[in-house]
Amino acid sequence: MEWLRACRSYKTLNYFSQPTDPQNNELISIVKLRIAIGLLGDEDHGKWWPSLWFTANATAFLSPIYGERTDDARYQGLVATARLVHDTRIGIGRAFHLFRLPETLERRIHEGVIKERIVSFAGGVPSKADADAFLDEMARPIDTKIGPIRVGSRTDFDRSAWIKVLAGHYSAAFKNSQQTFPYFSEAL
Repeated sequence: MEWLRACRSYKTLNYFSQPTDPQNNELISIVKLRIAIGLLGDEDHGKWWPSLWFTANATAFLSPIYGERTDDARYQGLVATARLVHDTRIGIGRAFHLFRLPETLERRIHEGVIKERIVSFAGGVPSKADADAFLDEMARPIDTKIGPIRVGSRTDFDRSAWIKVLAGHYSAAFKNSQQTFPYFSEAL
């Protein structure tokens, strides 16, 4: 908790910095990946979803209401928008994707966003160049396909490599100007 208090005192945080707690590292990596994908898939960039959560207009609209929590509100809006697009392409049921994770993980992320200000600690909303660099650093090189692609099962969430696998698929998709929707499903 001491690292969290220290981080709250800074106005600008390095997008790549992370605390040392392994559980928080995972949550922050997920939030960073969601933000990077959200920014790159936004209407102004990849046009994967029809939203503009990362524009000056969104900030101007949300900041009088949310104040210093504006980035949290933008993050929540992004997750809802991207979840809807992913659910439409993949389907809802026994499938999990970056924006619809297993319930226990989603609850931990939500608590982190609300109580521990993980979005701020993750560096808030990066530039497009920062998002690209983060994906390149995080991604495991993968050739991806257009559309929904099953990349594993629910048991893969027990290992940390699943985040790098998703980052790899999204990175390849953005570099090739195509849309891919990696997901996990119940073991067959």
